[in-house]
Amino acid sequence: MKTLYLILLTCCPLIVSGQEIVVAANPSAEVYQHINNALATDQPHRAIAIFERLMDYYESQGMKQDLPESYFGMAFALALNGHYKESIRYHRKAIRAHRKYRQGEPTEILINMGLTYVLAGKDRKAKKFLGPEPIHF
Repeated sequence: MKTLYLILLTCCPLIVSGQEIVVAANPSAEVYQHINNALATDQPHRAIAIFERLMDYYESQGMKQDLPESYFGMAFALALNGHYKESIRYHRKAIRAHRKYRQGEPTEILINMGLTYVLAGKDRKAKKFLGPEPIHF
């Protein structure tokens, strides 16, 4: 079952590529392309380093409304790298930032957090985000 979730999680670069659409008019679109390339070429350490610089930039420039995507992308990159505890911490940051700076519930962040809990072997906590029924494909 963990393998299925890992496959699902690794097949979700849409998380980061979706950010490109959102920031296409922003000069940071090129930065997201570098992140996508790092994740696509199995270099999550590089993606994590880029996200760290990007988050520092957003905070220093007062662009806090752009943080939810960066936190979410960082959580994704950390999960791909097997750093589940840190990934969950960034998921929480993404949820808080999304609720503060965006409208609507951060459904995709919540689902991804549940999948990360599954990968971390914390099935009971995962149920909080994924529901009590197993996902069938």
